[in-house]
Amino acid sequence: MTRDDLKRFRALDINFDSIGLLQSGADDFAYFCTPVDAEFVGRIGCDGVHFILLPGDERVFCVDPSMGERGTYVLPVASDFREFLSFVLYCQDANPLSQIFWMDRKQYEELAAEDAAARKSEYQAKFFQEKDKALATIVKEFGLTPVDPFKKVKATQARFDPAVLNFSEEYYDAVGYQRPEEETNQGVHIAAITAIKEESMLPQDLNILLSVVNTKLRDEYESLDALCGGLDADRAELTEKLEGLGYAYDPNTNQFKPV
Repeated sequence: MTRDDLKRFRALDINFDSIGLLQSGADDFAYFCTPVDAEFVGRIGCDGVHFILLPGDERVFCVDPSMGERGTYVLPVASDFREFLSFVLYCQDANPLSQIFWMDRKQYEELAAEDAAARKSEYQAKFFQEKDKALATIVKEFGLTPVDPFKKVKATQARFDPAVLNFSEEYYDAVGYQRPEEETNQGVHIAAITAIKEESMLPQDLNILLSVVNTKLRDEYESLDALCGGLDADRAELTEKLEGLGYAYDPNTNQFKPV
């Protein structure tokens, strides 16, 4: 059912960009953390975030290369494609679904208010006309009603076991993790998903590290000291690594910027 619905969706005469589900690059779009054999659903057009299906699974997953923590690069956002579309109808865009993982209810509602306020801009009038047309077409094609995704997505992600994900060698090389079977062979206990999310495991690849750190500074931590404390990271070591990449921490913007 989900695959048939996805085909119908792709055949619609709409501006997919207007709802955060770009279809360009569908044949080979993937990042280091995209699971093996993933089927492309759409991409929001920012930070490599995209949505996928997995073999033998009806669920829709979000892949976010900037999350930077084991167990969070890939997370479910809907039980099937129709539910996914009902969530998109409510949010009027797929982008909020990619951010619910790190948001509380207040942040989620603030994002919705920002999106609503953007409609008042005369410069974006055409964009929102295209958005409304796309949403109306989805309603007509699938007979769906908008559904608030926040509680459902939170509950689904809290139950999710990332052990079902099959990653490529590129993933393990980029993040510096051992494959699960290698950890098991060495007698390393694989913690529950809640514990995994609390681990301080910053990526080894410097470019990915830069993206992850700046994203966390923007969305989660008010300073570099707060980030290092929250992730149990060594500030001097982290700063040295990113300086080697040509970036230095700017306390005024709370970001690492080119030197």
